[in-house]
Amino acid sequence: MRILIAGDYDAEFVAQVTAAGLALCERDPDVVVSVGGDGAFIGAERAWPGVPKLGIRRDATCFKCESHTDEVMLRRLRLGALQETRLIKLEARGSGTDLLALNDIILRNADVRSAVRFRVLLDGRPITEELIGDGLVLATPFGSSAYFRSITGITIRTGIGLAYNNCTDALHHLVLAEDETITVQVIRGPALLAADNNPEVHTLGDGAEITVRRAAQPARVLAVDSLRCPECRYINAPRRRF
Repeated sequence: MRILIAGDYDAEFVAQVTAAGLALCERDPDVVVSVGGDGAFIGAERAWPGVPKLGIRRDATCFKCESHTDEVMLRRLRLGALQETRLIKLEARGSGTDLLALNDIILRNADVRSAVRFRVLLDGRPITEELIGDGLVLATPFGSSAYFRSITGITIRTGIGLAYNNCTDALHHLVLAEDETITVQVIRGPALLAADNNPEVHTLGDGAEITVRRAAQPARVLAVDSLRCPECRYINAPRRRF
């Protein structure tokens, strides 16, 4: 098994990987081990999409019981004893953009002094009139604990979450089916379009149209079943599993 390490790691962790009997590589890995938090994990998925990933949280920010120490997790990885969970991703295309997101797709006003005007369609049918506000957030279940939750106060376990961000009309969030297609038409911009912590941000002008749907390729996550460990239930929510 060829292992590539990504994120915030040190020589001690590299030594733990080799001590576990895992072979290190710098390209074409069988598994990517992401060290750090959600940001490191999302960045690893962007760099190596579709490759199975094991997320290792840093000791400074995460309590680890004896069942989830780095040594135990790496040994289970070598033995093939980790479960694989597949997480949906979103893709946003149109007006010269092509973005993938594990967490969320965010559209918002480019100028903080001026709102963006936009319209939302679901499977080609308008579901709103012209909206005026800061924009919207489209989130996966994995990413719904981030920006989506800050707007709605909730997280989701299935589907695609749609949250309107500070619109003049009082609108409730929506939870859409995974196979539905969302189209956002920018009536008056400029607006910014971003995905996750991707540094690539697109500017959308008047008349721009973006289509968001479930991506064909999911993210593959390797982990133990944290639900069976009472000490770790509050750390690893079921949808994250690492």
